[in-house]
This record gives sequence, C-alpha cells and structure tokens, in this order.
Amino acid sequence: MIIELEKGKNYAVRFYVKDCFGRMKRPYKSGFPSRKAAQLWEAQERARLEGETFTKETITFVRLFKEWRGSLIKKDVSPRTLEKYDLYHSYIAEYLDHLPLQKINERICQKIIDMRLDSPATCAELRKLMSASFNYARKKRWMRENPMEFVDVPTYRPKRIPAYDFDDIRTLFSALRAENSKLYTPVLCACLFSATREEVCVLQETDIQRTKDGSFRLSLERALITVNGRSIIKTQKTENRRRSFIISAALFEELHRYKTDNGIASPFLCCNRNGSNIQPNTISNAFSKFLADHSLKETTFHKLRDAFANACKRLKVDLDTTYRMMGHSSYKVTAEHYATADDLLTADAISRIEHALFAEN
Repeated sequence: MIIELEKGKNYAVRFYVKDCFGRMKRPYKSGFPSRKAAQLWEAQERARLEGETFTKETITFVRLFKEWRGSLIKKDVSPRTLEKYDLYHSYIAEYLDHLPLQKINERICQKIIDMRLDSPATCAELRKLMSASFNYARKKRWMRENPMEFVDVPTYRPKRIPAYDFDDIRTLFSALRAENSKLYTPVLCACLFSATREEVCVLQETDIQRTKDGSFRLSLERALITVNGRSIIKTQKTENRRRSFIISAALFEELHRYKTDNGIASPFLCCNRNGSNIQPNTISNAFSKFLADHSLKETTFHKLRDAFANACKRLKVDLDTTYRMMGHSSYKVTAEHYATADDLLTADAISRIEHALFAEN
C-alpha cells in the first residue's frame, strides 16, 4: 500500500508478505520522492522476501547463467575458470540470453554448435558451458531435461605431441645451461617436481626449508593466475595440488645455478635478470622460441609434466606416488592423460611376454 505523507512531496510504503519460511512480514519505509520510486522499492522488497521463485516460463537464459555463475563463486571456483565461462557466454549471448528456458530446445542448441564447426575446440567449450548451466537448471527444476544431451558435437582431437624421454631432457638441460638461460630453473622444476608454469612463477626462497638431516623440503602451495589482464597469486584450488618434495643439497644448489652464476639476489626462485618473477606467458613463449632456435624436439612447457609421468613409469615408481607428486584429482587423470605407454615400455613388455612363453623348460 502506497501512503502519501505530504501531498506531492513524500511517499511511504507498507505491505504484508510471507517470506520463504512462511513467516508474516510487514515492511515499512518512508521518504520516497515519488510514487514510482515507492512502487519500485515495494516490488524489489517483495521479491527479496518471497525468495524470488523462478519458473521455466519466466526465467531467461541470461538469468540462468547469472544464477549458475553465482553458485560457482560459492563453490570457490577458480577466477580463471569463471573468466573462461564469461568468454564463451559472450559467443552465445545474442542467440540465447533473451529466450525463456521453455523455448530452448536441442534444435536451437544444435544450430549454435553448427555455427562453430570450423573450431571443434570452441564447440567442446560451448557444450561444456551450456550443458553445465542446463544441468543446474534441471537440478533447480526449472527445466525437465538438458537439451544439450541430444546435440551432436564434433570430436575435438588436440595435437598429440610425444613426451620427452631421458635423452631429450638431458639435451634440453645442456642447451639451457650453455646459454645461461633464465628458463633453466623453471624447466628443472617442471621435470623434477611436475610443476606447472603458474606454480614456478610464484615459487619463492621461503618455500624451500632446510630439514634436520641437511636436506631440503620444497613446497608448491600457490599459483599465479591471470584474470582479465590482472595477475593474482592464490593458494592451490585443491588439497591435492598442495604438495611438497624432499630434495638433496646438491639439487638445491642446482636449482640456484642461474641465480648464482648471474649474481641475482631475488626472493623468487625462478626470476629474470633484474630479480623479478617470470610471468606464465613469458615462460611459454620463451620456451617455444628456445626450442626452435636450437632445433630441439617439439614440445610445450606443460608437456614436460608428461615427461615427468613417463619418467616415473620407466623408473617403476608406483602409480600412487606419481599421482600425489603430480597433484591430480584422481588416479584416472594420471593413468590416462599423462603416463602414456611409449615404445620403450611396450618393447620391454613384449620382450618379457616372449621370454615367458618361449623360454626353454
């Protein structure tokens, strides 16, 4: 009910409503300069107290995306993941944002995918975005089914680059040492600790502590991520990602070779000549350029984690230890996506089978 307190000047609002817990409320507020402002406040306050009940007839995709994104923030999803979802949402905003959920079907979703067939990677990301948001709507009972379940998406096959073996890694180490490259320490961390570029960029001297027996403990507790052009240092997103390694005094000295040879005093273990920390993109670009300039085998900095997993497999390190050292969320990721069987391992397996089947009694 709108109350005019003083003719033509001030208005107040009082109304009755039940909140989402069934309790009766009687909100009152005065001091509105116009009747329209009072009506707007009443509508907003009524919606807030009633819990804003949505249905598939009234909620649009843009509102669904906002609600789903808010749920991800509550789950402490990485800001870079949110940035990625925002990017791919911009690809479909003009087609879906204005549509009520009841009008979104598999034909519309298929049309959006078909418009991006020239980039299977983009199709895969769009499917991930829409499927996850529709699953959220189904969980909230705003939709009866997920229309993306009936959509055909082209298979995304990323380029398969063979992992480095021991000889490749030794050659890489020698080339980096010979050129006195700032990449030497980051590559050591990737090959020895399965560290990502985001982890080595924030690795500091304080992350290496001397133990009682004279060895050292190196901890990977943080990562550097870039969101909307801003660099953010944050703790690892899962407990598995927070890992530590016991290293010898000799390896400790090797990790400091670049800083020692160049007389660099810096709180960062991996740094530039001026002592500042290296940025993730700098590592990727400089690493690719270094391989090309020295005619080394093609790979990427992240693929050095594959080399780490394969090295563990060749040296008979058990899967549980490898999984914990790499910081994966499950054994499946370690077994299927990283520690792939190479020619040496398969040749050794066939040799042992052959020996067992054809050995003289």
